[in-house]
Amino acid sequence: MNFADLLTYADIDTLQRMASHYGCGHDLHSKNDLISSLLHHLGGKSRLEGEVDTLSEAEFRFLQQLCFDSRDLFSQEELLAKGRAALDGKKEEPRRLVRLACRKGWLFPGFSHRHKYLFRMPADLRRRYLNLFADKYGEGGGPSPSAYRSEEGLLEEDLYRFLTFLYRHEVRLTSEGGIYRQQQRQLFQTFQVREDPIDRKGWRFGFGRRYHLYPDRFSLLYDYAFFKGYIAEDEMEGCLRLTEAGAGKVMDNEVGEGKELYRFWLRLYKKPIPQLAMIVKWVELLARESWQETDRLFEVASPWMASYYYESEEDLFHRIMKMMLHLGLLRIGETGQSRVVRMNPTGRGWISGVAGFAESTLDKRWSEPAPDQNFSRRAGDRPLGME
Repeated sequence: MNFADLLTYADIDTLQRMASHYGCGHDLHSKNDLISSLLHHLGGKSRLEGEVDTLSEAEFRFLQQLCFDSRDLFSQEELLAKGRAALDGKKEEPRRLVRLACRKGWLFPGFSHRHKYLFRMPADLRRRYLNLFADKYGEGGGPSPSAYRSEEGLLEEDLYRFLTFLYRHEVRLTSEGGIYRQQQRQLFQTFQVREDPIDRKGWRFGFGRRYHLYPDRFSLLYDYAFFKGYIAEDEMEGCLRLTEAGAGKVMDNEVGEGKELYRFWLRLYKKPIPQLAMIVKWVELLARESWQETDRLFEVASPWMASYYYESEEDLFHRIMKMMLHLGLLRIGETGQSRVVRMNPTGRGWISGVAGFAESTLDKRWSEPAPDQNFSRRAGDRPLGME
């Protein structure tokens, strides 16, 4: 529902509080006059720009979370969680942000019996704020590269090739639970995007159940296949085998899990990067229709980032860009001294269609390591938590 529609359902007290907050028509007592005054006051783009400029840091962070969440309805608990994230550890009451959002017309309490305990954000107001964000922070985009790299649709194809390889070959596992390097090379030769086995002599840091054993892209594929129950690690036999579910995908020639891979990545990386969904939404908004320099995107998204162990904010952002490329969400190019990115059509659809703020945790079949188990090891070190 749009802003005008929600105003008509609001009671006179709600309208008067909003008018008093904006300083427009607070002396009016007619509901129609109050609605007209509020619509006129918030009708212009300059009015919205002025509203954004006067927001505190926490208030602006709260507004971003409302605008980037594609859902229409929110519970009070969800809004308080957004408030706590907006405060970023500050000792303030998140309810203040919810009350402020109601006074500003960002949120309206449910008017029907079915939705009376929920809050709704006006759809047109959300679009106007997002357009304002894009104009203000996109700065017209960056230069177009002469060539670019895109992996759109390739990750899901390589998931099928991985399962097909297991269907056709016996795959043995090392004492650490990883595929032998020689067989990794054989497997990677079948992929659309090839990687090399990792160098076990140096330090390696990353996220995921088997990250310390495999290169970045295949690590995500492997973890996803394990989580979905397509593969199983037979410790007794020391081999990796295809499950019935995995064999069914191979036999039915099923390809098309790109969006599910994206959703899995959001959940997997949420622990080290709690606001990953916000960062991805900012990238999608600014690089939706034009090329954007990654330095500019990092500048805009950095308030939602924090260092994680050995990874700085910039390191984490580059890791995000790399995985968004592998997932087929965006394309990457080079222009002189700068790197630029632009969203792919499928990436735009997936990101706008996934709220990303209420993702469920991984189920009990998924034994995600604790933070200190994500560290990489030197050759010969026994993996932490694998004893």
